[in-house]
Amino acid sequence: MLYTERAHFYYRYKIRGIQNLIIYSLPERKEFYPEIVNMLDESHNMSCTVLFSRFDQFRLERIVGTASSKRMVTSEKGVFIFC
Repeated sequence: MLYTERAHFYYRYKIRGIQNLIIYSLPERKEFYPEIVNMLDESHNMSCTVLFSRFDQFRLERIVGTASSKRMVTSEKGVFIFC
């Protein structure tokens, strides 16, 4: 199922049973990220994967903060876990 930021803006569907969430473009509005990730609350064995590049630093900054976004974009690591 493909769920877009635009659909979330207008309709705010509550989708149940999500087990694997893949976000391939960080949302423009920072409040959308927790709203979408909180759809995983009712699932067991849940996972959320967010894909970003160095060009997404400003969007990432809105969610995790300035210092963390700089560290994440410039890191060689490639995998981050944050709450």
